[in-house]
Amino acid sequence: MMRMSENEDSDNIAVKQFTFEEKRKDELRTRITVSVPEVLDPQYGMYVWPCAVVLAQYVWMHRAELEGKTLLEVGAGVSLPGVLAARCGAQVTLSDSAELPHCLDNCRRTCQVNQLSVPVVGITWGQVSSSLLLLPTLDIVLGSDVFYEPEVECTDPGDVRLVVN
Repeated sequence: MMRMSENEDSDNIAVKQFTFEEKRKDELRTRITVSVPEVLDPQYGMYVWPCAVVLAQYVWMHRAELEGKTLLEVGAGVSLPGVLAARCGAQVTLSDSAELPHCLDNCRRTCQVNQLSVPVVGITWGQVSSSLLLLPTLDIVLGSDVFYEPEVECTDPGDVRLVVN
């Protein structure tokens, strides 16, 4: 089960809280809350997209499989699925486009609000960079709403294969 609440902060930032719970026979078993600061700005990566919530719910349902796994969230934006995975025991790296430093700052802001020390790296589709080459061996790659820019082409499966290999 997932619930969401919202608080206003300063500097046009609204902090949304997503609470993931497991209950059995009216007894609370497990609860994790992830806070996500959203910048009230229409730019990509500054607010929670609907598919990120769906992916976070999937991560929650499969949390037992994440313990100790090395995971990369691509196009992380506000990083809800990746931060939840980290809270569930995965070794997470968050990434967004190296060309969008405000998105990378937002990833860091989400980690700070959740008191997590998670690497945040700039990785841009179609570009081989030191950030990409220095990634650890990955078990899981997460991404939601990452193919929304019509002018950004990712038709080469090698882009994804390079990240996974």
